[in-house]
Amino acid sequence: MTVLAIGVTGYGAAAAYLSVPGQLPSMTHHFPDRNLVAAAHFGIGAFVLLLGPFQFLPRLRARRPALHRWMGRFYVAGCLVSATAALVLAANAVAGPVAQTGFALLALFWIVSTSTALIKAMQRKFTEHRRWMMRSYALTLAAVTLRLYLPSSLILGVPFATAYPVISFACWVPNAIVVEWLLRRS
Repeated sequence: MTVLAIGVTGYGAAAAYLSVPGQLPSMTHHFPDRNLVAAAHFGIGAFVLLLGPFQFLPRLRARRPALHRWMGRFYVAGCLVSATAALVLAANAVAGPVAQTGFALLALFWIVSTSTALIKAMQRKFTEHRRWMMRSYALTLAAVTLRLYLPSSLILGVPFATAYPVISFACWVPNAIVVEWLLRRS
């Protein structure tokens, strides 16, 4: 998933400045009155998408705990800014109220899981902190799964208006289920 996260971040950066295959023209002008909010969500979201995997490296935590804490602070702050911006953007998500609900729930669960992880770290409950961070990063990875599902649906000929509401849930619910399954197994 780390490789996909890097790919999605690179693709997003390229799409912001270049015409790239698979880019949806309707999305490039969808946020004219919310450019700063969109930039906060997409730009900072890309940053935390790249930062997240490093936080799960046991060697980093063991050998450089101060670096882990600082990276964690940036991750938490970035998630909270990006998720709050996502909540604002969700209110006007294209494809109607189902898509709006899907993305709003994702943003809310992202805020809750990341905030809970921070609280657990501050309480020095590091096992619980790690579990909540896994949940947070699973929701961060919705950026990756969305970008896998969306072009796949278009290639399969599913109209955007049909696919997008489903994808607004499919991009994060399976991630949440998988991480819960992994947590229950450990």
